[in-house]
Formats: sequence, C-alpha cells, structure tokens
Amino acid sequence: MDRATNVLLVFLTFFGTLCQQAPAYTRQFEVGTLYVYEYETSVLLNEPQPLPVSTAKDVGFKVELTAEVTPVWQHPTNNNEQILQLTVVTPKLSVKARQGPSPQGFVHKSSRVESFPLQPLFVHWNNGEIGDVYHIEGGELSVINVMKGIASLFQYQAKTIKQTEVDVSGKCEVTYKLVDSSHITKLKQNCQNVVSVPYFNQTNKVLDAEVSGQATTTYVLNADKILQKATSMETHFLRVKARKQTGAEVISRQVLQLKENRKVATKKYTGKVAAEAVKSIGTQLRKTLVTEQLATSPDAKECITCKSLKDLVVNFHNTLSPKNQGTQGAAIAFTRLLRKMRESDLETIKAVLKDKKNAKILPQLLDIAAAAQTLPAHRAAMSTLKFNGSLELPERYLISLSLATHPSGPIVKDVINLFKKGVQNEKLSETLVLTLSSLAHTMSNMQTNASATRIVSVVKKLLVERLQNCETEDCQLMYIRSLKNLQAKDSVDILLGFAEGEARKPAIAATRALQIMPSNYLNSEALKRLERIFLELGRQHDSSVRAMAADILLQNKPTEEFVKSLLDVLSSQSARELNTVLLGRLWDLASSNDNLQKILHKILKDAKYANYNVLGQGGLSSAFSRPLSQDKSANSSFSNILEIQSGLLKRSTVDVFVDVDDASMRLLSFGMFAGGLSVFGGEDAVDDGEEANAGIEITLLNTQLRPYVFFTGQGELMGHVWSGTGSERTTALQGTLLLQDHLQIVPLQNGLNAELLLNGALSYDLAGQIQVSLWNRNAHSLVEVGAAMVIQGVARVDSSFIQTLIEFNVGTQAQLNFMSDLEFYDDVMMCLKMVQPNTEVVNNVRKLERIPGTNYMLKKYKKRLSPVPGKTYVMNKKNTEICSKMFNK
Repeated sequence: MDRATNVLLVFLTFFGTLCQQAPAYTRQFEVGTLYVYEYETSVLLNEPQPLPVSTAKDVGFKVELTAEVTPVWQHPTNNNEQILQLTVVTPKLSVKARQGPSPQGFVHKSSRVESFPLQPLFVHWNNGEIGDVYHIEGGELSVINVMKGIASLFQYQAKTIKQTEVDVSGKCEVTYKLVDSSHITKLKQNCQNVVSVPYFNQTNKVLDAEVSGQATTTYVLNADKILQKATSMETHFLRVKARKQTGAEVISRQVLQLKENRKVATKKYTGKVAAEAVKSIGTQLRKTLVTEQLATSPDAKECITCKSLKDLVVNFHNTLSPKNQGTQGAAIAFTRLLRKMRESDLETIKAVLKDKKNAKILPQLLDIAAAAQTLPAHRAAMSTLKFNGSLELPERYLISLSLATHPSGPIVKDVINLFKKGVQNEKLSETLVLTLSSLAHTMSNMQTNASATRIVSVVKKLLVERLQNCETEDCQLMYIRSLKNLQAKDSVDILLGFAEGEARKPAIAATRALQIMPSNYLNSEALKRLERIFLELGRQHDSSVRAMAADILLQNKPTEEFVKSLLDVLSSQSARELNTVLLGRLWDLASSNDNLQKILHKILKDAKYANYNVLGQGGLSSAFSRPLSQDKSANSSFSNILEIQSGLLKRSTVDVFVDVDDASMRLLSFGMFAGGLSVFGGEDAVDDGEEANAGIEITLLNTQLRPYVFFTGQGELMGHVWSGTGSERTTALQGTLLLQDHLQIVPLQNGLNAELLLNGALSYDLAGQIQVSLWNRNAHSLVEVGAAMVIQGVARVDSSFIQTLIEFNVGTQAQLNFMSDLEFYDDVMMCLKMVQPNTEVVNNVRKLERIPGTNYMLKKYKKRLSPVPGKTYVMNKKNTEICSKMFNK
C-alpha cells in the first residue's frame, strides 16, 4: 500500500471518529416551507405522590392547539441562522372535571383563550439556540407566554454536552445526551429566574420551605433531521421542611408533534443581520415589535373569591380577640390577613388600623402589620402608634417586628432613627434596643447587598458604644441582652468579659448569651476562659454562671481532661444543688453525644469517679431533656434546667428545640428567676444578699424579649401576697408570630408560571398565677404556655384564561403547664410538675379550579385528624419523692 493510500485511510478514520463524537446540528428549516405541529400542554396540582402520575384527586387543565412554524429570514452566509415565525391557531381549554372521561379526566370548556387575537411570535434561531424573541406590542401576555413555551422546545443540541442556557424556565444547567442519530434527551436543573419577580424566604433553615424540581425533554428527529416530536415532563415540589409529608406537587407536560409540512408563499423579510430583518418585519407589518428573552413574565393575578382587607378583618374580628390568642383560629386568621395586608396600600391599611371598631383587636392587627414587612404596612403602623404614650401598643408592634423574616433596609433604618431619637419609657426603650439588634441579626443572615451590610455594621457599632458608656447595671443588662439577639462573632470577647466579672446579674446574662452563640464563634481561647470560670480559677462565680459555662464546654467537643475536672468538682460535695445540675446535664448530653458518651464510659472505669460520692448528688435541682414529638422529618424536644437554692427556686430554664436533618432551632426559651426570698426558706435558708425579686424571661426564635418582672423589693412582694393580685390568671405575653415565610415564582416549561407560597404562624398566650398563704405557710403557682401553630402552603398556576390551585393546612393547638407547690411550715418542700394535655393535629387540603369570565368553578376538600395523647413529664427521682410525701398528706 503506497504512502498516499495510508494517509487517505488515516484521514477517513479520523473523520469518521470525529463525526461520531460531534454530530452535526439539526438541519435548518427550509425557507418557503410551513411546518404544522399539533401541541398540547397540561398542568396538574396535587399532594406529593410517589410517582408523577395523574390521579382522580388532581386539579388542573390542558391546552390544545395547532402551532405553525415557518422561516421568514435566513442569514445570507449562514443557513443555520434564521428567524422563525410561530403562529398558534384554534387553541382550546380542557379542565380536570369530576366526571371527565378516562384516563386523564379532561373535559373541554369554553374560555377566553378561544377569543384572544392570535398574533405571531418571531424567534431568532441559530444552530439550535434561541436568542431574542419578538412579539407585536399589546399582545395578550398569556398567549405570548404559551408561545414562548412552544418556542423553547426548538432550543436543543444534537450532541452530548453540558451547558448553561436561558429559555422559558430561566437560566438553567442543561445536560444533553445523544441517544442515537434521531433521539436526544435534555435535562434541566437549578433554574434561576432572569425576570425580576417577588421572592423571599426564611433565613432559619428549620423553618424554611423545601422546593425541588426537575424538567426533562425527549426529542425525536425525522429523516431530514427536522424536529418530529418533543415530549417534556417537569415536576416541582413544595414541602414543609419540618414536616415533609405535608406539601404540594406541580406537574407540567408538553407534547409537540409534527403533522405535516408543505410549500407556501411566505412573505420574506430582508436584512444582512437579524436586527435588520426584525426592523423590516416591523416596517412591513406596520406594528411595533417588542424584543424579549425567552423567559416569561407572570400574568397579573386575579383574586379567587376575593375580599378587601376591611372585609376580611370584619370576618375575623371575633377570632382576633385577646381571649382567642393561642388558638388555631387566631393562627389561621393571621395567615389569611397577612397575605391580604401584603397586597394592600398605605391608605387601606391605615384605615383599618385607625378604625375605632378595631380598637380591641388593634394589638393583633399590629402583629400582622409587622409580619407583612412591607413599607405601606410599616408606615401605616408607625402613623398609628405614639411612642411617648402608653407602653402596650408600641411594644406589641416592636416585639412582632423583632421576629421579621426578611426585614428591608428602609424599615431597619426607621428603627435606627427611632433608637437614636430615644423614647421616654424605660421598658419600651429596652424593647426598642432588643428589636433593633434582632433585625440586624436577621438581615446579616439574608443574601444581602452592600447597603444592608452597612446597616448591620451601624447597628453593631451603636450597641457596643452604648454598652461601653453604661453607668448602671440595668443599662448593662439591656445591652448585653441586645448582643445576645445580635449574635455577632466579634461580640463574644465582650460577653466573656462580663461573664468573668464580679457583677452577678450581668455575668449571668452574658453567659446565657454565650450559650446560644454558634459553636464556630467560640475559639479555643474562648473555651479556655469559660473553663477558668467554671473551675473558679482566679475568683468565685455565681452557681448559674458556672452551670452555663459547663454546659457550653460540654457541647463543644469536651476533652477527657475537662470531664475529669468536672467530676472532681462533683466529688467535693461543696455545692450540692450546683452538682446536681451538672450531673444531670452530663448524663443528658452524653445520651445524645457519642463522643461524650465514650469519654464518660472510659473515665467511669476508674473507681475514683465511679462512686456514690461523685454520682450520688442529692439536691433538689435537676437538668434533663425530654422528647415532645417525633416525626420522619423533624423532632421536637425540650431541655429543662432547674436550680434550687435553700429549698426555693433560684432559676429555671425550659428550652424547646426543633431539629431537622441538617439544622436545629430553639423555638422557645422560657425562664423563671427569683432571689432575696430567704424569708420563705425556713431556718436553714441562706440570705443571697439580693433584694426580693422574681420574674420570667422569654426568648422566641432566639430573640430575647424584655424580662417580665413580677415584683422587686420586699414591700412589693408583700403587697401582692396580701392583696392576692397574682391569684387570678394573668397574661404575661400574647401574640402571633410568623414562622415559615416563603414566596417563589417558578416558570414552567410551557410558559406559564407557578407560584409557591408557604406561611406558618404561631399564636401564643403565656400566662400564670400564684397563690401564697402566710397563714398555712404554703404557695401554689401555675405557668401556662399555650400555643397554636398553623402552616399554610399554596401552589397555584394563574393565567388570564384559567386559574388552578392547591392549598394545604396543618395545624395543632398545644399547651404545657408548669406547676409548683411549696410548703414552708416545718421543712421546706417543693413539688414540681409539667403536664402536656391531649391535643390533635389537623390536616386540610383544598383544591380549586376556575375559568375567569365564566361561572365554572371546581372545589375539592379533604380533612384528616391525628390525635396526640397528653403526658406528664418525670422531673427527677427526688422531686417524685417529695411530691408523693406532700400529696400523700
């Protein structure tokens, strides 16, 4: 074989391999030929199913039409660059009716889509990619969106490749796979909106919505390499992250099938480049052409069974009354009115807030205005409030605002200005400081811009400067609590300084703030300083400070040496109540921490530690955790630390946690504190040097609220005892706060848009009562934590010719009762109980379909109840023995 033949064979082999690896693009459409396609698309909404299939419980619709495609311009030197004219004809709508025929159940219904003027869409197509599209100004948006959905099916590559594309779904990661010469698959993932649409979410991972989606398209090319058939399927799920069995599913399908192609006398437009051709089209049609991307804009939403804000407030007036706080009805009313208030303008909201008929429910309306987080709602609320008047209403609004899920810059700036201006009432001033710090923390966790970062820096600087300039202990406590809400990494050193200090109350507040800091904020130096506090190296510290310091250390990868040091402290038996707390906390944490469990197991092999002197602490104090509820998606539990001093309550903290796979959240922290009550403790009581005092501290979603003080001083205490002012049930705090808060617009492949919405509300009522008898030398107290939670999610697809939605609700109403009975007649005895009454979880699903401009409406409804039995929680063995002794009398 001669040299030339060898070279030819090598070239042919190389060329053949190259052709296999990088096939040619699809053949361009022929100028002068009309390609007629049959097209149908459907959208179905339902609860999440194991497989994306149609069921009798769906609601949804189908659109069928004929799509005509023909090239009207071709690049003079590049046959693969064309402008295609896409026209749709004879569109018709079918809906998912109850009595629809099998298998899909669709029934044709008359709608506006049949009477819309149908104007062409011009598509710039180049080698399988679509650039801009052009439509005639004033066209019907719904039809334009549907046509963009059809046009997107003509964007594909006849080769195996991964790339980023912009189409009707937005900007997506796209994977093409060439199955063979006539079959292609296309997978779209991680699509991002390229059109500006409303979006917000909850920064707290536990409370976030879980949204997932995937879109696939299969292509079949005919012998001429022209698109013969395209079939697409996409699914989108909206789920409650903390309850994944609750959610909604959106399924969208498309089928485009070539039926015929024929020669036609199509008008051709001139131009050397596409821009010139587009200009020529506009000139000859005598129309203005609008240039856009393939990405769609959502249709204007038309209210379904719409009512004004004023009418809705009238409907929910009784439900919003103070007596109904902490109930499911209050939580439902909150979510319904929240959506409407977010849509309302300033004057509409002001009219509702200032209406004298709403005076008794104004606190609840202020909760909703704060949760709305829109400028109209905020400004309406601020115009209603007098910050130098009564405490109740301004404080109620600020507390609700402190729990905002996505605060905007203008709202936070408004609060900064109010803070700088100052308010006269000391209690309101503290609430204002705590609100500002909480807003700054939430803003720092959002996907913020440079402006938001500057706002957060301003707040940090203000708080630290004010703390450094404090001249009183009360001032220090206020700003230490604000740093707890701020949760800034660079405030850890400041808090440690107060924790190490001699002032008892600031030290307790600072150490409590350090307890809720993320673990990665506490470096080795910070942990060493906490260890010195616990071991009292240098000076003595309050028992509460030592207990909290030990708790932090045990939760941050403790060493074997530290655990031994803790057990050495227990062996001294010098502080029985503190030792009991430490031992309880050690067992509690080891039960859920494998590393600590291994360390403890190793140490207790040594008889020096595995003895009664170390492990037999006999105090009345306790530290334990108990599960509240367990679910496949999330678990909730509470942790209780109770410190007793001289037989009386010193400090008690109940933390309620919710855990999901990758995150944990402190939903509620409820703490009681007391001091200076040695008069009730009998002969063995030790005077702690404090003025008589008692109160509660409440933290909601890691946002510290102003402490609620029952009394300060012996005179005020005895006044309550003699008058019996605490013997009636008294509300300490009530309101409704926003939990889940998610809004997302998902562009579907067919050109329509799905709106995914998730709101959760927690209505709470924290109340208590105390009865003290000096004659019988006993006391009884009851603290009630009542709460009702409702989560509502909506998935809806709206257009001018069809509306369909699914709404799911899950709710429960629960209560925790903390009871204490104290006798100080002979020996001091105290019995503690914690009881959770029976409750139930309610699941509702509502589906609705409506054709605008007609009387057609379809509704489907389902309700399911799941009982949850009540329980009484075991505190500890010593408490059980005392309760038995007291009540067996």
